Amino acid sequence: MEQVLLIGGDDSGMPFRRLAYGGYPLISCNPDRLPQNLHELAKICDVVVVCADQIMGRVIADEIWHLLRRKIVISTTPGFDLSMLRDLYPLSKVCRCDLVLDGDVDRCLAVVSFGDSFSELDMASMKRIFSSIGEMLVINEPLFQEVRATISEGFSSLSELLRRLGPDDFQEYLLGWVMYCLGQMILKGNPIEGCRNPQGKVGGIGDQAPPSAGSKTSG
Repeated sequence: MEQVLLIGGDDSGMPFRRLAYGGYPLISCNPDRLPQNLHELAKICDVVVVCADQIMGRVIADEIWHLLRRKIVISTTPGFDLSMLRDLYPLSKVCRCDLVLDGDVDRCLAVVSFGDSFSELDMASMKRIFSSIGEMLVINEPLFQEVRATISEGFSSLSELLRRLGPDDFQEYLLGWVMYCLGQMILKGNPIEGCRNPQGKVGGIGDQAPPSAGSKTSG
C-alpha cells in the first residue's frame, strides 16, 4: 500500500489517522510543529495529506512542493480551491477535500474534488484510501463551496441546538433520536417537512433502533 504522510494536528485530519487500521503505513506530524526531517518524509511518501489552516498550508507547500513530483496531495485547507492547489503543488496531483465531520469518528464522509491529472490507477488509490476512513463523494469544483456552506450551516444549527439543550442526558437522548429519524427519512427519500405521509403514518423511520437506543424516562 501507499506510504502516507499526514500533516494534521490534534483537531484536524483525525479521520485520516484510521488509515493505519486499514493497513496503510502512516507517518503523522503536526503542522504547527513541522519535524526537521520533513523533506526526508516527503521524499519517501506516495501520498501527502495536508490538514492545516491557510497560513500553515502555504508554509508546508513552500517547504515540500518540489519533492512531490507525480505524487498525490490531499488538502482539507478551507479556501484552497483546485486552482490554488495546482499553483502550490505544480508537480503534484492535487485533491481538494472536506471531511464530514473532522473528528474522532469511526467513519466519515469525505467530499472531494480532483484535478485533471488523476489516472484510473490514481482514482483506484483514492477510493482505497477514503474507504478506510468512510465514504467518498466526488463532486465538481463549482459545487464545492455550495456543499461546504451547506455542511457548515448544518453543523452550526446543530451546535446551537446542543448549546440550548445543555448536557442533560435525556435531552441528548431525544436529540439522538431526532437525528437518527431525519437521517432515515433522507436516505429513503421521504419528505421531512410535516414528517407524515398521506396515510398518516410517520414516514421514513426504519424498523431498527438507533445505536444508542434504550429505555429512558424523564425524571
